[in-house]
Amino acid sequence: MAEELDDIGRETAAMMRQMLQLATLVALRTRERGQKEAEARVRVTEARQKETRERRLREAADAKARDPRNRELSRILERPTLERDRGVSLEKDRFSAQAEASRMAAQQANRGSARYDSVERRTALAQHLSRMGISPELQSVRMLMEVGQAQSAQDAVRLREQEATQRRVREQEERERERERTRSRERV
Repeated sequence: MAEELDDIGRETAAMMRQMLQLATLVALRTRERGQKEAEARVRVTEARQKETRERRLREAADAKARDPRNRELSRILERPTLERDRGVSLEKDRFSAQAEASRMAAQQANRGSARYDSVERRTALAQHLSRMGISPELQSVRMLMEVGQAQSAQDAVRLREQEATQRRVREQEERERERERTRSRERV
């Protein structure tokens, strides 16, 4: 009977070991399945975030493409220019030189007209502002600004004469440079 009890104990111990192994396997499989599910959830979440980022980028690109300023820029870039056809030139062409000269002349004229102050000019400006519908308070502020920025007529004339001589010197230097360019072209 002791032997039978020992056999029963051994069988019970073997069954308990098998049950423990089965329980361990079940626990490992469950844990493994849980990890796989968690990893799958992480992948799905990352995929959604990536899709959201890509969608935002596409929407921004679409909005940018619909912007008329960008359309104009792409049209300008697609249009062939003379510099692209014949290479980049370091010389200024005569059209840009003429445009530069006319722009500088316009700036000089604008600056020259506001260089000095006179009662007649201020009166004309006040009348113009009143015709535009500017309130008298704003007109008076503008007139005070004009008086504060004013120069005497003698100073304005002296400055204008200095600018005229400087302009003549610049024009003469430009003509000399142009002559030198044509001479160098003729030599080549």
